[in-house]
Amino acid sequence: MKQAHLLRILLIAAIFSIAPSARPQGCTQCQDNTAATPPKTQAAYRRAIIFMTVTASGLFLGTLVLLKRHR
Repeated sequence: MKQAHLLRILLIAAIFSIAPSARPQGCTQCQDNTAATPPKTQAAYRRAIIFMTVTASGLFLGTLVLLKRHR
């Protein structure tokens, strides 16, 4: 049983490691607006995007945990 479980984990890890990388949508208006800003502002945008992603992911996972506990 442990060997089958380990094999599944390795298979999933292999699938995720060879998956193509995701590309952003890249709308031209966003690119133009960002390109017109100073480098410090561009770095702030990048940090803000990461912050918003982490926050949204945390809320999503927190909701899943709460809903799973009430079952």
